Amino acid sequence: MSLIPIPQGLQTRCCVIGDNVLPEIPRLIKETWPGDKRPIRIVADGNTWRVAGERLQALLEADGLEVDEPYLFPAEPPFHAEYPLVERLREPLTGHRPVAVGSGTINDLVKRTTFELEIDGYLCCATAPSVDGYTSAGAAITKDDFKQTLACPAPLVIVADNQVLSTAPFDMTASGYADLAAKIPAGGDWLIAAALCQAPIEPIAWGMVQTNLRKWLENPQLLKQGDGTCLANLFNGLCQTGFAMQHMKDSRPASGAEHLYSHCWEMRDIRKDGVQPSHGFKVAVGSLITTALLEEVYYNTSTDELKRLADASPLLTEDARAAQITEFLGGTPFEDNARKVSLAKLPKGAEAKKRRQLLLDTHDELAARLKEQLFPFEDMKERFRLLGCPTSFAEIGLTPADLRFTTYSAGMIRNRYTILDVLTDLGITDFICEKVTRRFPN
Repeated sequence: MSLIPIPQGLQTRCCVIGDNVLPEIPRLIKETWPGDKRPIRIVADGNTWRVAGERLQALLEADGLEVDEPYLFPAEPPFHAEYPLVERLREPLTGHRPVAVGSGTINDLVKRTTFELEIDGYLCCATAPSVDGYTSAGAAITKDDFKQTLACPAPLVIVADNQVLSTAPFDMTASGYADLAAKIPAGGDWLIAAALCQAPIEPIAWGMVQTNLRKWLENPQLLKQGDGTCLANLFNGLCQTGFAMQHMKDSRPASGAEHLYSHCWEMRDIRKDGVQPSHGFKVAVGSLITTALLEEVYYNTSTDELKRLADASPLLTEDARAAQITEFLGGTPFEDNARKVSLAKLPKGAEAKKRRQLLLDTHDELAARLKEQLFPFEDMKERFRLLGCPTSFAEIGLTPADLRFTTYSAGMIRNRYTILDVLTDLGITDFICEKVTRRFPN
């Protein structure tokens, strides 16, 4: 059994990974909720019940804990973290100690429901190394047709049994690898935001994610072969990323433009062969796009050329931005929120001129820093290809024409400075999108 280190002051008290650690859960429940007589209720789906929930229910009962009948979502069809499911969980979890047995969707649903019911925490039994949301504060929930992060504390206890993790469908492990690899371009976005005085680097959160990130991501070919060390490194990296978000009370350490692409595609409910791609698979393509954007702006375009392009593009006015919002999101459930966010963060007048000049002044310095930060586009693409992650638009149900549409849309939905805002501030979105589109196969 290995205890994953947890920084002081976080909500999560214990995070355990190891071989045959499911039997540790009754003890951990007693230690975390001493003297608590409320019955336990497991929340799982048909798949996670089979791989871990049923055995865990028996272990809890054998230890003398009071355990009610589990609440099971169906194994098929796949379901997503949508707010009506939070509402559905309220009654079965009222008066109980919840135990979430699953990965991203089940964990987020239980996390938010526990918060709304004012229950003093829950335990998460992870079933796949597929997301960084296990340890994060907040739950990614679709509410009112809009994908958003709703406030709620992280689980008090997280347990990951290697035997359970290893039985997860490999595409879930590959999805987790892609979600962790996304922290590479997300770090690039943060470097840009700091240089533009939009979001200073928070050194503790930065270090928690970036210091060991390359170690956690090394040897994807061994991960595919089921190497236990690589699997543990992946889960540890995902947990540390969540802890960084807990520490900062913000998802900036883990999320940049690549996640904004994914959020847009989730809100559009894109599908490949009738099935919505996993979060991690959408993030994989988003990470490749973001890396390509960063390379085109900072590696393949000189400062002089960037100045020429910017000079040829007038500064964006409020009316022009409002027209873009109407063009790309008009008539959708996301329009009103995008209009509020986009217009609030739009630099105006002298501020816009200053922002544009700062982008030019910091271009060469950022180019050097980004070359240290990023995986090259082809390197990241090969890592994803080795693991079976999508590396093209078509593999997640998109066409090349979707790149321009989503690049504009993704830059409108969050007040977070990324490469998407660089394109907007310089007026070069169309120019760069054309170049990036040519880097992806049809």
